[in-house]
Amino acid sequence: MRTVRLNKELEIFIAGIGATQSFLMAFYSFYVRKKDFRNLLLCILFLSVALRLTKSILWVYLDFTPMWLINLGFLAHSISGPALLLYSLYFLFPKKWSSYTILHFIPSALLLLFVSSLTLSNFWYSGGYSLLLFHQVAYGFMTLGLLGIRFLSKKHKSPMDKTSAIWITTLILGTVLFQFLYFSNYILGLTPYLLGPVIYLPFIYFLAFLLFKNPSLLKHDPTRKHQNIRLTQEKLGLYAKQLESLMQGKKLYLDSDCTLNSVARQAKLPAYLVSHVVNNTIGKSFPDFMNGYRIEDAKGKLLHADYAQIKIANIAYDCGFNTLSSFNSAFKKFTGTTPTKFQKTNARF
Repeated sequence: MRTVRLNKELEIFIAGIGATQSFLMAFYSFYVRKKDFRNLLLCILFLSVALRLTKSILWVYLDFTPMWLINLGFLAHSISGPALLLYSLYFLFPKKWSSYTILHFIPSALLLLFVSSLTLSNFWYSGGYSLLLFHQVAYGFMTLGLLGIRFLSKKHKSPMDKTSAIWITTLILGTVLFQFLYFSNYILGLTPYLLGPVIYLPFIYFLAFLLFKNPSLLKHDPTRKHQNIRLTQEKLGLYAKQLESLMQGKKLYLDSDCTLNSVARQAKLPAYLVSHVVNNTIGKSFPDFMNGYRIEDAKGKLLHADYAQIKIANIAYDCGFNTLSSFNSAFKKFTGTTPTKFQKTNARF
């Protein structure tokens, strides 16, 4: 079996911190699991990867590792594929939990029954490990298929915010690559054994960074309870016009503290319905819905002679932005240019 051509201590360090970070992500996912079963699936996924990494470290560097612990690592490997598929399924296509999906874990349950008795010679090296690797690669390709259907199929037009899209794409690509490298090592003989843990490290830390910056990725979304909103398109269109009229008339967007709930109160509609209309009928995320009005207001001020001597930062604050940096980012997103260039190019004063 080939191993990574790195210093021994460096190998241990890279694989070890990857396993540690996966354990931490599993713990955090479990901590916030309430009200959202997806977080429990995510916890299972990170925990299984962490155990698989730990098994790899022990396998390479500790010849006296007990067989039951080796089997536990293989068991974790068998769990990671189904856990990734199910988490991705329910993240990409939100719906209620189906008890039938637990059937995906039957092979893992069977392994668990024999975790103390399986050996390398009479099981893993007799086709068991090969079957496990093919099993996981199959789940990896199915998960990639879900990702492709969600973002490429015309049947699924409901928008997903950029951060969520990056989160789920990174998670899927990182885990599938991690699984494939074990397959490539043993089945194809192309890659070193510890290349998987080494490659996995930047993915898990990028995911941790995303989660640190956007903890709402794992928070319960109250709109999930109301995915099957039984309203006609005509009715939803009327609600969309009501929200747009509310924005134009009362200019709620000028309040930097304006939230989905405050808009819902003004519209006298449930918050979940406002979210649904904004996302699915208007076709924008709520922040983009608000910022679109703010940017239009700012454009008008930037081109008005009365604001010629007013600092751009003041205009940003007047239009509902909390910081100049958030204003600049939103302005470039909506117009393709900066506020300063926009003013210089279009102003007539």
